[in-house]
Amino acid sequence: MNYYDKFQGIYQTESYDEKTSLSLAIACDLAYEKDENKIALVVESWKYQFNGAIDIVKKPDVDTQCYVMSNADNIVVVFRGSDALEDWFANFQAVYDPGPLKNTKAHEGFQDSLFPAVIGITNLVDNVFSKNKKIWVTGHSLGGALSSLYAGMLIENKYRVYGVYTFASPRPGNEAFKVGLNQKVIGPHYRVVNLGDVVPHIPPEPFYSHPGTRVILKEEMREDSDESWFSQRIEALRVFISNATEILDVADNHRLSA
Repeated sequence: MNYYDKFQGIYQTESYDEKTSLSLAIACDLAYEKDENKIALVVESWKYQFNGAIDIVKKPDVDTQCYVMSNADNIVVVFRGSDALEDWFANFQAVYDPGPLKNTKAHEGFQDSLFPAVIGITNLVDNVFSKNKKIWVTGHSLGGALSSLYAGMLIENKYRVYGVYTFASPRPGNEAFKVGLNQKVIGPHYRVVNLGDVVPHIPPEPFYSHPGTRVILKEEMREDSDESWFSQRIEALRVFISNATEILDVADNHRLSA
């Protein structure tokens, strides 16, 4: 079976759905494909329409993009992470900017990366928008942070965001942003992480927070709340410290295929 044939569909369930999660993770993986024509062919094999792709930003430390696909039921906005994970770590700065939701704050670098592309992405959404279609936003790594912020921007502009799934996302904003997004996403809102991946632990608490209910992979898969973070946080920091001189080792736990 071709890897992309493992896409099983996107299901409108409020609880965590393994088929939806797997399918959205595969959609995120597809976003790393350089050939836009190949992205379109794969999306069409899933019985979705490919609506276009947008480059988010081109800088030494960030190089990412987004594509939009849709069918009769769903509009899916997919963000990928940066190819240059080593440079992204090296240039990481945790500075606040006003967040996309009223009275919230977000990571300045993430906001600056997303903002120039917002109109282009939203035009792709508007081209296929109808009230009977559910809007989903998803992304991996840096793309996970961008997807949370973009969902907030849509909501602030009166769009109804049905579902958000992020994978290995860093923390995108402050506690007020977390609370606001959690309240305003209509349906399923999950963040999927690999045990031992350091990226979901940055930028640091208590200045930044994660929206969405956490689902841990690479153990017995489980869904839980932030109250049980402590032991996993210590483990992730241990992995980070032990691999600090080998950034690609950190990347191993960060890949979608990990």
